[in-house]
Amino acid sequence: MRTLCIISIMLLCYTLASAEETFFSALESQADVEKEGGKVDGGSFVPGKFGNGFISEQAGDVIHFPVEDRFVNLEAGTVELWVTMGLNAVEIKGELFLFMTYKRGSDAVFLQFDKNGIARMRVKSANSWFNADSGALGWKKGEHHHMAGTWGPDGLKLFLDGELAAENPTDRGPTVFAETFEINNASPPDPKFPTNCVVDGLRISDHQKEAGELMLDDPAPVKPSGKLATTWGKLKAVN
Repeated sequence: MRTLCIISIMLLCYTLASAEETFFSALESQADVEKEGGKVDGGSFVPGKFGNGFISEQAGDVIHFPVEDRFVNLEAGTVELWVTMGLNAVEIKGELFLFMTYKRGSDAVFLQFDKNGIARMRVKSANSWFNADSGALGWKKGEHHHMAGTWGPDGLKLFLDGELAAENPTDRGPTVFAETFEINNASPPDPKFPTNCVVDGLRISDHQKEAGELMLDDPAPVKPSGKLATTWGKLKAVN
């Protein structure tokens, strides 16, 4: 009976430790991305905020990852990343997609720039689009900035450098995802919006983060195994 209780506690601890973050990629190299299950089409890996990141400079430069096992909660979630500006924000003339999951007929999650140098968190839910748009950004070429978008019961929110920059009261989230998500360009079959910026430290979480939960400093992924090992050590000590 005691052994059963210990196993149950272990499983609970593992669930708590691993439930929040469902995907992390440092986007350090093509080899690393491919090990993580991604596909790299063109582009290159150059210095970003933490080590290397991925830059798209030509139409077609994009990274694809399968959605399966990365987005595990449609009702709420968070996408966050670091961007190193390849141009001044004021120079942005149209949509540039840092993160996107979308195909015709599916719902969508976007983290992007748009004309007039704004940042946007955008979702599509049951054929309706909802935006949380910042004001015009003063970001300059070469600067590093953290961007995060969340959706869920607290509405649609955009955080820039850890501060709430825009929100939309809708609590609607995606109901049907596309099969892939894209980094630093648009979705297939025609990715033609290279950002000329560097993206690194991409994270996906299965809940709607608050500002204090955003990963602004530590580029490493959450490691549930470490938390589990500590817990297991304590359990063994009292067994």
